[in-house]
Amino acid sequence: MDELLRFDTDTADLVPVPALDGPDVMDSWLCADGFVRRLDLHEQRFAASVPQRHHIDADTLAEFLSRVRAMLPTEGSWFPRIECSPLGDLGVRIRRAPELSATVRLWTATVPDPRLEPRIKGPDQGRLAEMRRIATYFGADEAVLLDAHGCVREGAFSAIGWWRGSALCFPDPQGPILPSVTRRLVEAVAGVRGVAVEYERVRPADIAGLPVWVLSALHGIREAVSWSDSPAPASTGCMRDDWQRALDRFALRIDGAMPHPGEIQHA
Repeated sequence: MDELLRFDTDTADLVPVPALDGPDVMDSWLCADGFVRRLDLHEQRFAASVPQRHHIDADTLAEFLSRVRAMLPTEGSWFPRIECSPLGDLGVRIRRAPELSATVRLWTATVPDPRLEPRIKGPDQGRLAEMRRIATYFGADEAVLLDAHGCVREGAFSAIGWWRGSALCFPDPQGPILPSVTRRLVEAVAGVRGVAVEYERVRPADIAGLPVWVLSALHGIREAVSWSDSPAPASTGCMRDDWQRALDRFALRIDGAMPHPGEIQHA
């Protein structure tokens, strides 16, 4: 059963609660039998985002994240979500992971990216959920967000990449998009394998028919098999599975220890 716990700053305990407002800032990851792909990067993204919207000190955040690590399930497939509410309450939802998929159907949003805070995960959750609900109505799994000029930014809850020849391409990571942990890890795999990573500003029509990968902390790499009214993206065959295995090598067993502040190891 899913469980919601709030961090009690007086006792430094995680206490079960029936509800928690928000979330205003959040992060989530797949936890499979106690293994998580670079949990430290998710923690760092959350810890960097919360102070931009709330007056919560670094020591409190570190203690909260340490407590969350210590109580994550070590058996089964889970999709925990850490949260900071609009009132500044910290909490964690221990949720069963949904069924994972290797493929995805895309729908292009018909309005420009509606987010107000695209580089922080959480404050635009409602707007993004609505985009995905519309995508589902049109028979897709994910909505592709475009800027005001019709160029691809990312998915409602995912990063978007495409293959142009032998190069793996993404939108500019310094633009108004979420700093994706999974995209960063896939870029690291590309670096190890000598695959060029390029950044492009493209409209959906510019990449029609090219292989498209959709990246998220839950599914890892999903290959797009359809995209709205565009020609079906090409398949990379078994390459997706090969890269997924390489991505999964970043998964480490949770030991309850916090990473050193600011420490990011490159694969």
